[in-house]
Amino acid sequence: MALTVWGPDMVLRWFRTIQIGSVLLPIIGCLIWGAIAWRDQRAIATDHAVDTVELVRQYSQRLLETQTVKHRAAQARAATEPEGFLRSESYHRFLTRLDTADPNDYGLAVVALDGTVLASSQQFPASTRFGQRDYIDAIREGAAVFIDRIKLQPGDEDAIIVARPFVTDSFRGLIVSSMATESSRSFLDSITTREGESASLMRDDGKLLVRHEPGEPVWLPEDTPARQSLTRASSGTYEVVAISDGVRRIYAYNRIGDLPLVVNFGVPTEAILTATVLNSLPVWILMLAMGAFTLIASALARRSVEAQMEAELKALKLAEAQSLAQQRAELVREMNHRVKNNLALVTSLINIQARRGSFDPQDLQRRIQALAEVHDLLYRSNHGERIDLGTLLERACDPETLVPEDSRISLQTSLPEGMLIPADRASPLALAALELVTNAVKHAFAGRDQGIIRLVLAETGDGQACLTVADDGIGMAQASSRRSGTGLVDAFVRQIDGEMTRASDHGTTYTIRFTL
Repeated sequence: MALTVWGPDMVLRWFRTIQIGSVLLPIIGCLIWGAIAWRDQRAIATDHAVDTVELVRQYSQRLLETQTVKHRAAQARAATEPEGFLRSESYHRFLTRLDTADPNDYGLAVVALDGTVLASSQQFPASTRFGQRDYIDAIREGAAVFIDRIKLQPGDEDAIIVARPFVTDSFRGLIVSSMATESSRSFLDSITTREGESASLMRDDGKLLVRHEPGEPVWLPEDTPARQSLTRASSGTYEVVAISDGVRRIYAYNRIGDLPLVVNFGVPTEAILTATVLNSLPVWILMLAMGAFTLIASALARRSVEAQMEAELKALKLAEAQSLAQQRAELVREMNHRVKNNLALVTSLINIQARRGSFDPQDLQRRIQALAEVHDLLYRSNHGERIDLGTLLERACDPETLVPEDSRISLQTSLPEGMLIPADRASPLALAALELVTNAVKHAFAGRDQGIIRLVLAETGDGQACLTVADDGIGMAQASSRRSGTGLVDAFVRQIDGEMTRASDHGTTYTIRFTL
């Protein structure tokens, strides 16, 4: 029933649409799901970076606050003492006790602005004089705190130093403490548990002091996202390709209090992509499996529909062939019946001629030719069993055939085309017209050598029509049907259930009225 309502082409187009959709929709679905999964994984990675960088900030702040406590304690101890107390053994022992609290510390020293060491937790008496040092220059120029990574002398230890101003009533200089760089690096390494993650400690002027991997300090240009981000906020995130190793990461950063120090933690975008694929893979497989199932099912269904359509087409062709064969059989029977009737009509015409005792081969030939014209028009007709009556009369009543060559009789016709009647009614009308025209040619102009015969076909409305044969000859008394030709005409008219009238006024006029 569906095939009948929609039509086979529509059904096949729907199946083709389903097949295309079974391929495109899973792909589109996978892309959409992948985009959603990527967004979610990116958010998860960003949150992980933010949480981890906060942990690093807390750890680094604790280390630096420990150094701050030491600095404040050392300054408080010397604040009320006389000028020479800083060089005393008592103050040295105090600094030593402060310094030994943490095994990762490398020492604590009070230094004059000219580089002279007044007190040290590592040496007594302190007799060292430092040369140019960045942290001494920074404190001399007014920095509240200065943090750097240097190599200590003379042991060449890799250390992070913290320097602050040291001011008493009798002294103005700085206090500097150092701690092992490895302790910070080890902690950073311990929190980078996933491949490609990165953690670092950076000064706000762009000097990357410590990374989770061993390496020397690196300076970041001023136009890098890491430095640009600090100008906008003290914490946040950004994405960049790292200068240190060339890996693209999403970084979270956080400034350590009011110190000129920032902690960074980065998650590689490649890890986000891997996590996206791993989390999306089950859904992708399910979507593709559903698409494949739909594609196969629709292909099988389409094949089934095509087979059904082919079977229906074969059945339709068989039915058409049977119907055509039946129509041809009916046509043959009809043709045989018509031929039989026409042969009977020819026989009757011959018998009539024989009973009269005269036999005109030309008249008989013309009548048989009129019947042949019916069959020819029927053969060429595009209207089934209906024939154009005007065309038939034009061909049956051909003046060249009916009017002798030496005669000046004129046959004028008005036979419009398009008036269709059944073939079994066309034959009697053609024969009737032929008889009337032939009689007029033979008898209407006795004693005259010229005249006009008119043959007119017209519709009168309500499915009726009339055929008129008129001449301007000598006229003819209304005799019986046995007179020359008119008996046959009456018989032909009765055969089509028509009506014929005859009038004699300046010639003879025959009018045949019939139903189309």
